[in-house]
Amino acid sequence: MKNLTKIFLIPLIIYAIKPSEFVIAQTPDTTIINVQSNDTTYLPSRGKHIFTSIQSVDDPFVSTKFLLGFGNAEIIASEIAITIGDSSKTVKFDPDISYVTGGAEFQYAVRDWAAVHVKYIALAKLGNNFLSLASGGVSAASYFSIGWLFRIAENENIMFSGAIDLNTADLTYVNILSPTDTTITPVDTLINRQLFTNYQSLTTQADLRLAVRFSDVFGLVTKLSAGYGDAYAGVSESKFQYNFGIAFSIDLRNWISIPFGIGLGGSLVSNDWRTQEAKPPVYSANLNIAFYNRNDFTLGVENFLQIIEPQQYDQTLKYLNTRIYMSYYF
Repeated sequence: MKNLTKIFLIPLIIYAIKPSEFVIAQTPDTTIINVQSNDTTYLPSRGKHIFTSIQSVDDPFVSTKFLLGFGNAEIIASEIAITIGDSSKTVKFDPDISYVTGGAEFQYAVRDWAAVHVKYIALAKLGNNFLSLASGGVSAASYFSIGWLFRIAENENIMFSGAIDLNTADLTYVNILSPTDTTITPVDTLINRQLFTNYQSLTTQADLRLAVRFSDVFGLVTKLSAGYGDAYAGVSESKFQYNFGIAFSIDLRNWISIPFGIGLGGSLVSNDWRTQEAKPPVYSANLNIAFYNRNDFTLGVENFLQIIEPQQYDQTLKYLNTRIYMSYYF
């Protein structure tokens, strides 16, 4: 852990040792006026196209920004079968399980080719009735990530970058059902059962990120990640993890002259820290609509459908997620 921390601190020391900036004195009759063009933007862009991505696909742009977001999720169109005690009576019900999330991210460009970023996310999950509580339990989680983003190549249409991150997570699950049964157990048998499950994990991750401008209206953002660390399963173990996402970006400002962008895409994740005991991979389909009436601020609403197959149930659960976020670039 100490060696990993040094990896992320060394670039900060290098950044602190930098040449001073000099200003050349002007003669009294010389005047220099710096004018910022109306087309200048701090938002992630190539040419006149401003990219709108999705939550699971981080953009490759080395910039300074702050992002704040909140969201919720709930299960839709799913049934779970549970056997009541020893009566062999099976009940099928629509689970009423909801998630609430909140988080913030800050990225600082220490050079025009490198940026340091930190991210924090908190999550809570709760079953809103007894059967949902028994099947889904209660979850609380916090996630922290720190890392570096490096520009690899760019031109007027492409931005290609790489990132390396150190991620930690603290998760707590409270389940009336064990991970392997689908029976609501009588109360007298719960005494010797471990209802609380805690995970503390440490993972490292490397990303390749690419943004491509096809025209002033259309673009594409994609990310491929690979990492190694603790997986969130019934038995704690370290394993290889992967993540792939892609988003098509539509800049409506350059199409029909309204200050909105659309991000349409999806992702697959081998092991999602937000979902307990899910069989890999976890799929999602995303639609993001962002408003940007200035050259440094966006306000967006994103909806995405997440498809999860829990290991303890022989069916697929569908989560509908909604996220509201704002980001400021400077």
